[in-house]
Amino acid sequence: MMNIEVRKAENSDLTAFCMLWQFYQYHQSSFNYEDIDQTGRFDIDDEYLNDVLSGLEECDAYIIFVEDKIAGFATIETTKISGKQMNELSDIFILPKYRKQGVAKSVVETLMISKQYEWHVAIYQNDRQALHFWESMFNKLEIKGVTKIEPPETEGFHEFVVKNT
Repeated sequence: MMNIEVRKAENSDLTAFCMLWQFYQYHQSSFNYEDIDQTGRFDIDDEYLNDVLSGLEECDAYIIFVEDKIAGFATIETTKISGKQMNELSDIFILPKYRKQGVAKSVVETLMISKQYEWHVAIYQNDRQALHFWESMFNKLEIKGVTKIEPPETEGFHEFVVKNT
């Protein structure tokens, strides 16, 4: 069995976190059609990412390790959905080498399912891979239920409320 660790990101993780975010944007560019800038990078606010790691933003970032190697990241934010404040697993990115090995499921279980809350999950409408992942997760996780928000409150997304209480 693989050793999977989900660790709260620290200031010392900034370089890795920014690079992982570039990879994440690269993945998203296949359905949001974002271009890179003149420096060859996606337009990412590195100062914002620094503020996240410094605790200055209402966002918690986590670095994911497999066998002590960086395998991805996840972020959690608070959002208001269906008239209620709830946590949102707002971003999860696993490097391709570590996909289809249960890493993302372990991350979801660690961050979402181990806590007694309702959670918001939003998926870009054009991200078929992520939608398939989440639909599969909803069937595999020990949760009370999932409600699809129809119509979605955020344009361009599939939105779900996951209840695990």
